Amino acid sequence: MGIASAQDASAVLLPEEAKAHFERGRALGTQGRDTEAIEAHLKAAELAPDYPEVYYYLGNSHARQLDFARAIQFYQQALELNPEYIAARHNLAAMHVKQLTFVQAIAEHRKVLELDPTHVLTYLDLAYIYFRQNEDDLARPLLEKGMELAPTNPAFYRLRGHLYAEERAFVEAVGAYKKALELDGTDIPTLIALAEVELELGRYQRAVDACKSAIALDDLMEKGDFSALHESQTISDARIASPGLVKEAYSTLAEAYRQLGRTEESRLAMEQFEQLDGESSQIREKLRMLAIVPDDHEARAMLGLLYMRQGRYEEAAEAYRLATRLAPDSSRYHNNLGNAHLRLKEYDAAIQAYSEAVRLAPEYGLGLFNLGLAYLHNQRFDEAKQALLQTLNLLPDHAETPYYLGLIYGREGDYEKAAEMFARAVAARPDFLDARQKLAVSYLKLGRSEESKKELQIIKDMQEAGTPK
Repeated sequence: MGIASAQDASAVLLPEEAKAHFERGRALGTQGRDTEAIEAHLKAAELAPDYPEVYYYLGNSHARQLDFARAIQFYQQALELNPEYIAARHNLAAMHVKQLTFVQAIAEHRKVLELDPTHVLTYLDLAYIYFRQNEDDLARPLLEKGMELAPTNPAFYRLRGHLYAEERAFVEAVGAYKKALELDGTDIPTLIALAEVELELGRYQRAVDACKSAIALDDLMEKGDFSALHESQTISDARIASPGLVKEAYSTLAEAYRQLGRTEESRLAMEQFEQLDGESSQIREKLRMLAIVPDDHEARAMLGLLYMRQGRYEEAAEAYRLATRLAPDSSRYHNNLGNAHLRLKEYDAAIQAYSEAVRLAPEYGLGLFNLGLAYLHNQRFDEAKQALLQTLNLLPDHAETPYYLGLIYGREGDYEKAAEMFARAVAARPDFLDARQKLAVSYLKLGRSEESKKELQIIKDMQEAGTPK
């Protein structure tokens, strides 16, 4: 359900120090760094325990971390301080939905409407609750009232389309979905829903077109809902896709192609669906586990790994960040957090994470290598060399370590050491063409032309044989 905005919080003045922590927490939350945001907000709460908005944002961060029990606790604290805090009450209702306690969710939503009969998002989310419970007669009046208040909100037209589709009134459903897309042409779930009803109507090419539009949009947007979730506090399940939803576009696309007799295209679409379905199933399973046991650090870390595989590095970083808080002595978690920061080009943060991994496990060769690489990206060459030299002793057969050391020595003009390192890299991995090319250059710089020619001939032979790198 929806995460409402905090515009209705009571005006309590914050001491300057508490305000600094509070503003830092809000900024971290918008970046998806909820673990750090929670720490900042807790410091603000210690200094200003009567400020309801602190508890509201604590609730939001815990909600995004799937820790619904703690989110409920903080929303309730906000409401104890300000019973008319509409955003907190709305989000409390959303948490009850996540906990499948629909009676409490409905009661809280009804209280919101008593406080503010124009609260559009509540009409939408309450209508969705009734829709999910197959109580369409209760959903429709809320839908109509919401559309009256916000006639240009595409989410209401999408829900209207769902209601029509459930009644098998597919032509009317198409009209509702198309209206939603007129208002927001980037809504992937609506495009997928449109494709499904076009398929039901036997309009297979239209179904293909809608699926392709959804897939193309997904390629343009960041994976999952992470950026949307943190750019705005006004988020609703009624409007935002679940991570991995675009896989359904491939399933529908495969069926539409099959109906059109385009067998090979159908097969390829189904292969893509099966791949995405496997990844999404694993993520869903971890999310389900974390909703039950939010402090399971192993599940958090595995979720981070799955996000890394999908290129969702911001979400991976937050998953690993929380894993390191739950299990601060795990060098592996700190190393993997560093990997996410490195992919995001957040080199200072990567260095901090890798340094902690190495502090916890001084013989952790891969952690030392990654630390050296982060230093190198940050142009801290002396520190990079020191870390990589230590790695060389721990991972003597690791080709990349001497390769990067060779780059550093070459930058320093020490071609003798550079050649030594590049030679070590190709000895560890003979098909490492880039290392071999740099070895040839180093030999040339040293006046060892015959050895340079020999390496160049090896490179030529390998390229002709099709060696990739």
